[in-house]
Amino acid sequence: MSEPGQRRSNFTSTSFLDIIACGFGAIVLLVLLAKDSPDPLVYDAQAAVAQLDALATEMTRRDEAMSRIREVREQIAREKTRIALGTEMIDLTEQNLGDIDRKIDEYEQRAVALKESIKQVSSEKKAPAPSPRIENVGGIPVDRKYIVFVIDTSGSMQQIWPRVMAQVKSLLEAHPKVEGFQVMNDTGSHLISTYAGRWIPDSPARRASVLRAIKNWATMSYSDPVPGIKAALGVYSAYRKDLSIYVMGDEYSGGSYDISLEQISRLNTDPTTRKSQARIHGIGFFNPLTPITNQQYSTFMREVARQNGGAFVAIAG
Repeated sequence: MSEPGQRRSNFTSTSFLDIIACGFGAIVLLVLLAKDSPDPLVYDAQAAVAQLDALATEMTRRDEAMSRIREVREQIAREKTRIALGTEMIDLTEQNLGDIDRKIDEYEQRAVALKESIKQVSSEKKAPAPSPRIENVGGIPVDRKYIVFVIDTSGSMQQIWPRVMAQVKSLLEAHPKVEGFQVMNDTGSHLISTYAGRWIPDSPARRASVLRAIKNWATMSYSDPVPGIKAALGVYSAYRKDLSIYVMGDEYSGGSYDISLEQISRLNTDPTTRKSQARIHGIGFFNPLTPITNQQYSTFMREVARQNGGAFVAIAG
């Protein structure tokens, strides 16, 4: 009886120990496995830190780019301000130049008047009677206060340009003192555009400056003096009674003499007295290259001068 009971007890103890050992081994295995596996929370924190670092880097780059953009915009604004200031300075400089030019004219006129006064006082001391004024030079009356040169600037005239300049200089010298003068070509275009519509003040310096400008004057021309004469009479209409017009050319390419003469007469006739106002003189240059049109110009300008109180002078080579 005792043997069977003893065998049952040994079997029970052996099985329990096996179960306990297996359970302990499983726990150890779980511990080992848990130790080697990455923690999800730790992994997520590291990824977040890496993303934050990348975001911070991008934000730094963005801030640097925005800073450069602001610098460029500020530089553009400064340049625009400089351009605006430069434009304003240019405008002010041009206005100042105009004011200076007008002041120079005033000072030159005062200087000339002062010189004339000194000269007059000196002459009065030396001689009891003043010399008479020259009213006629080479058959051309020089009794007007204002003069306008209407010059043919065509190619044929450019070939004899030194002769043209010499004649302009001679006519200016024949007028020792005038209130003002102008130079335009036969199309009515002014030599000095800034003085268009107003008189060039008379002074030795201005005369020299105008002669220098005429020397290099080359502009389109059609060898028809009528447009230039009409322009001179129209632009300076308020001065016709004190005006002499010197028309200089070598040929005539205009239309009917009668129509042109009638147009000039209508512009230059005083409606009250029915007399011509401005004196219109003709200066004809003989050019062997254009003998036929030379004759046409001479014929036309002789009649213009006759009808308008002027004279015609032919200049040979």
